[in-house]
Amino acid sequence: MNFKQILIVIVLMTVIIGGIYYFISPYQNCLRTVDKKIEELRNKLATETDVKTREELELEQEGLINQRKFGCSERTSW
Repeated sequence: MNFKQILIVIVLMTVIIGGIYYFISPYQNCLRTVDKKIEELRNKLATETDVKTREELELEQEGLINQRKFGCSERTSW
């Protein structure tokens, strides 16, 4: 094999390994879970009319956003 073929094989292997890591990474799984919870909460906020319930949902949303920023990196490890 010449140099270009070796380089292509190395690049492809790197992309494949990176893709597998991205899909099975505990950190990425945590982010996806938190994003899903945030989306569900925003849908509830869009239809909620009670002020007290809205405030509680907004606090919960703020907590989830903080968890996404800081919690996933602290909670997950290989």
